Amino acid sequence: MTGLPTNKKTVDDLIALGGAEPPIMNSPPSQAVIQEINKLYGDVYVTGLSYFFETQWYDLKPDRGILTHHPIQLLLNNQPLMGLFGSFVEHISQPRADHKYASQLEECIVWGLAKLPLSTRCRGWAHPGMSISPYPIPPLDDPHEAFGRLQVFEALLLGYHSTLTENPLYHPIVLGNLHTSRRNELEFWWHLADLAIRKPNCDLQNLRRLLDGQENRDFLYSLAVLREYSYHWNPANIEQQLPPQLAESDPRCRLAVAARFIRTTMEEGTTNVVRRFAQLAYRAYVHPGASVSANAAWRYQQKSD
Repeated sequence: MTGLPTNKKTVDDLIALGGAEPPIMNSPPSQAVIQEINKLYGDVYVTGLSYFFETQWYDLKPDRGILTHHPIQLLLNNQPLMGLFGSFVEHISQPRADHKYASQLEECIVWGLAKLPLSTRCRGWAHPGMSISPYPIPPLDDPHEAFGRLQVFEALLLGYHSTLTENPLYHPIVLGNLHTSRRNELEFWWHLADLAIRKPNCDLQNLRRLLDGQENRDFLYSLAVLREYSYHWNPANIEQQLPPQLAESDPRCRLAVAARFIRTTMEEGTTNVVRRFAQLAYRAYVHPGASVSANAAWRYQQKSD
């Protein structure tokens, strides 16, 4: 299979290419399982999601009558996700758990958790461009920015199947009293979003200068490189086809480095979240290359050969 079905163009289809079929839960998780879910979410996934999307939105708070835009109930009331999470907890607690199947289940869970900001749309919150705020930059747990960054990542994973048509993020405002790291963060995501809504042949330099040595940005930059150059060359075998002594600035070299980084991150990423996202990126652009355009130049070359 070289592409997603024409009538299905979602990240869930990329997950399905991994072969896992999420189990159907006939009953809600027990209280003991719910406690374990809470613990896993707080100890493992909050850190991974917060670091990847560079937002504090995922640090869900207990609902104690205090007004909060992101209570833990957003997770606990999501019955399909809680059922899947419950299956995962029960599976990994078995003495002879299938680790491959567990990683496939975890993909479903990580993507489901990443999508939690979607619930903010149901509350009628306005698009950043429509909201009136006394603050020149979004707060660290801003729901709009979290949702927008999710949209951008989804668009990059889907490539030519993406339906994102406008930049959903706050435009970064350069202020003298804004810390460099925060400014770089906002600018990185803004330029990444700008690239995600445009056709290939975009300038990647704006991303390169804002990486700051952070794993999540290196990963997202590599994903953007795959999206950009996979139209011209096959990421699956680009390393074997590189001419000797090729300049690092050559697009083919950048594509090879990006594909290698994605493969490495699948195994050696510092968080469960980035490892599972790397698996999705690998399926999208390397093997089977489900998000690469059917009109990619190298596909025609393969047919002629």
